[in-house]
Amino acid sequence: MLAETDTTTLLDAPPVSTYFAPPERLSDVEINRQSKKIRQNELLVTAFDTVPLTMVILNSHRQIIGTNSLTQSQFGDSASAIPGKRPGEAFRCLYAPTGPGGCGTAKACASCGAVKTILQTITTGEKATGECCLESVGADGVVQCTDLKVTVSPFTVDDETFYPMILEDNSPSKRLEVFQRLFFHDVLTTIDCIRGYVHLMQREDRESFLDQDEVEKYESIPFLSELCDQLHDEITAHQQLIHAENGDLDVQRDWVQPQELLNALATIYRKHEISTSHVITVLPSAERLIETDRLLLMQILGNMVRNALEASTPGSTISLLGVERGRNIMFDVNNPGVIPDEIRYRIFKRSFSTKQQGGHGLGTYSMRLLGEKYLGGMVDFISNDEIGTTFRIVIPIQPGKTIFEGKR
Repeated sequence: MLAETDTTTLLDAPPVSTYFAPPERLSDVEINRQSKKIRQNELLVTAFDTVPLTMVILNSHRQIIGTNSLTQSQFGDSASAIPGKRPGEAFRCLYAPTGPGGCGTAKACASCGAVKTILQTITTGEKATGECCLESVGADGVVQCTDLKVTVSPFTVDDETFYPMILEDNSPSKRLEVFQRLFFHDVLTTIDCIRGYVHLMQREDRESFLDQDEVEKYESIPFLSELCDQLHDEITAHQQLIHAENGDLDVQRDWVQPQELLNALATIYRKHEISTSHVITVLPSAERLIETDRLLLMQILGNMVRNALEASTPGSTISLLGVERGRNIMFDVNNPGVIPDEIRYRIFKRSFSTKQQGGHGLGTYSMRLLGEKYLGGMVDFISNDEIGTTFRIVIPIQPGKTIFEGKR
C-alpha cells in the first residue's frame, strides 16, 4: 500500500500529448486514498453537504475525488464511477472525449472557462471565478448548452491541497440578457434598411431625378413592404425562440421546395444592408417537396446567410445549395472565409459572439436548437482553407425518416 505522504504517484503509462491542460493523472490507488481522506473528515463533509449547489472536489490533477450529497444524488447509481474522472468527463462534455488525455486536453478546452478557472486556482492558490457553457448530449441525442458560473477555491488537509468546484446554472439570466440584446439589434437593423429606402425616395425633394433614378425609386417601394414583413417575421422568430427554449414551440409543418425556398432567401439578403457588394448565388438544388416548418427553416438558413455575409469580405461570393442525400435534404451555405481555431469550438454556444459591440451569439445557437430539436435534423459546419466555411443543416424529407451518415 502506498505511503500516506505519497501524493504524486502517476499511472504507469507513456506520456500523453495535450492541446491545453496537463494530461497526467493519479492512479486509482491514489484516488481512493485521497477520497478516503476527505470522507474521514466529518467537519469537511458536513460543510460540503450544506452547499445547495453542484459541487465536486478536485485534486491537483483536476480529477474528482469527492462530491457533496446534492451532486451525489444527481448522479444517482452512476455516482460510484465518478472518482478519478475530470469534470468534463463526469458531466458528459461534448469535447472531453476528443482530447488525447480527456477533459482539458482537447483543442476546444483552450476556450473552456471551467478549465481555465481550475488552472488559475491551482497555479495561484487563490479562489477564482469564471463562466463556461457546457455542451453535452442529452438522453434524446440533442446537444444541450448549459451556462454555468464556476467557482474554485483551495483548502488543505494534512499538507495536501484540494479544490472544491461549485457549478451554478445561470442559464436563465444569460438567456434573458442575450434575448434582449438580440431583439433590439435585429429590429434596429431592419429599421435601418427601411430608412435607407425612404432616404432614396426623399432625394426627390433635393434634386431632379433622371429617368433611371425614377425607375430605381419606384422599384424600391416593393422592398419597403418586404422589409416590413421581415421586421414582423423577426419579432415572431424571437417569440418562437423563447418558446423553443421552454420546450413548448408548436411546429407548423408544410410542403416546401428547396430550390424555391433558397431563391426567396437569396432575394431577401441581396437587398440587406450587410450585403456589401457580396454576390449571393443559388446553385441548382432539389425541386422535390419536403415536409417541414417553412418559417423555422427560413430562420435557420437566414442566420447562416447572415453569418456568411458578416464573416466574408465585400465582393465575396455566398453560395446556397440544397441537395438530396438518401432520405434527407442537405442545405449548405458557403463563404470563402475560414473560422479560427479559438472561435470554432464556441460557435454554437448561446452567449458567444465574435463582435465586440452590438452583436449576439444566439444566431448559431438557435440553428442547432431549432434545427435538431424541432426539425429533427442535424446542424454543423466545416471550415478549412480548401472550401472556406460551410454551415449545413440536414433535415429529413419526411419527419422521422432521417438517416445520418457518419458522426458529428
